[in-house]
Amino acid sequence: MRRLLLLLLFGIALLALASSVRADVRETRLPLHEGKLRVHDLNAAVCQTLRLPTCPMGGQINVAGQEGQDFLVAFNGCLWRDSSLTINGSEAIVRLTTTPDGKCEAMRRMARLLTAEESPRATAAQARTWGLLLPQQIDPTRPVVILLHGLDADRSDCVPMGELLKACGYQAAFFSYPGEQPIADSADLLARSLQQFHQRFPRTPIDLVAHSMGGLVARCYVEGPDYSGGIDRLVMVAPPNGGSSWARFRSLLSIEENYQLYRWQPDWHWTWLITEGMGEAGGELMPGSDFLKQLNSRPRRPGVRYTIIAGNHSGVSRVEGNCLDGLAHWIPQRIRGWWGFRHCFHKLENSAANLREGSGQSDGPVTIQSAKLKGVNDFIVLPADHASLYLPIDGRPPAAWPVIHDRLK
Repeated sequence: MRRLLLLLLFGIALLALASSVRADVRETRLPLHEGKLRVHDLNAAVCQTLRLPTCPMGGQINVAGQEGQDFLVAFNGCLWRDSSLTINGSEAIVRLTTTPDGKCEAMRRMARLLTAEESPRATAAQARTWGLLLPQQIDPTRPVVILLHGLDADRSDCVPMGELLKACGYQAAFFSYPGEQPIADSADLLARSLQQFHQRFPRTPIDLVAHSMGGLVARCYVEGPDYSGGIDRLVMVAPPNGGSSWARFRSLLSIEENYQLYRWQPDWHWTWLITEGMGEAGGELMPGSDFLKQLNSRPRRPGVRYTIIAGNHSGVSRVEGNCLDGLAHWIPQRIRGWWGFRHCFHKLENSAANLREGSGQSDGPVTIQSAKLKGVNDFIVLPADHASLYLPIDGRPPAAWPVIHDRLK
């Protein structure tokens, strides 16, 4: 199965490179060796067709056995228009067109599925971090507040908000999902989790509080066909309803997240980079994506009270301000009153304060305009950036907390 994974992962790279090549259908015939197809021969045929360097691959596929039949189905399902791999007697016929025609998504999905099958133990360990985590004791007569994290984050990002909720007497739960997979897949996981919840607690109302992309996951469920009811209020903090151009940098977030998991999670495995998703969510977050067009064409769910909280401070400005403040405090205390040093110190401090407190039209990743949603009038703008809206920064509670507390009351 490992060779299938390598082949399909390599195919994803081929699709990306082939997009600039002139469309042309080419046929290559590969001999079978005692009913087996050499992976190297198939790989070489694909690379030569697309005028790419050949990557060495070993192994053989028994095309007459069940594994071979599964491989043919998977491989053909991942190919683009007018392309195919067929077996005719003692040879394999490869027909390839150099026009991918939008089949990259199918290849990504197939790579995730095959990777999960290749490493079931690692996949099971990763899956334990996803889904709905409920309090040990639930009072079914009181609402449960479910917190959702954003892109390339996890449950730990919601813990500070959860502690604030619990301190005020709320029943706080957490929903985690693979941050890189298609947003609709995460919404499906939320739908299944809440269906199971309703089976246990059919009369318990639910409030959803979601940060960043988590707001889109929640909306995709609440406004989708699998909605099972019971949601009283949906609070979205810094939701990119209109997309975010910062999504192109999502790979940096993924590397940081997996580095932290590698350091602190004993069960971490390299396959987690693939089974979490292969960047589909980042592409869907880009302004004008097909996903956003489809999601934003839906009406708001009747009976659900919507609240949107946006920020007008940039996280970049906050970091720059902290850097200037740190630079100012490099000046020793005993000479800060001297002429020249005094002016420099105060100038750096004032510039740092202006950067941290300056307002604009975005919280950094998400603009105020992008956070807006047709049909939602409860829209609040706070002097905070994307992170400080939902997370405690420099010892201060999340800026959105007072509004969230007020709405949940």
